[in-house]
Amino acid sequence: MSPTVTTQTSNPTPTRTPVFVSHVEPLKRDVVYDDRASQAALPVRVRFRDGTSAEAVLVLTSGQVELLHLQLEQTIDKRRDALRKRTEEREAAEMARREGGDR
Repeated sequence: MSPTVTTQTSNPTPTRTPVFVSHVEPLKRDVVYDDRASQAALPVRVRFRDGTSAEAVLVLTSGQVELLHLQLEQTIDKRRDALRKRTEEREAAEMARREGGDR
């Protein structure tokens, strides 16, 4: 996950070319919880803007795990509500179409 290292001939010290992160996504692996450290380790893939990627671990304190739990729960509820609303709108449009065709 470290940036690309290039060496210039005029300067023997390596220089770092910045590589920007596009996004981070969780891997389909179990989260590991370390009770002694009160930390969770979430395996992730870091996607870079140049198209490359690297696997890493997102380490979360117990407080961060609780916060993430609440945030994800809220997101799941919002998604469920949006799907329900979309289904209701589709059903209402279908019913209106049928009623309009009966005349």
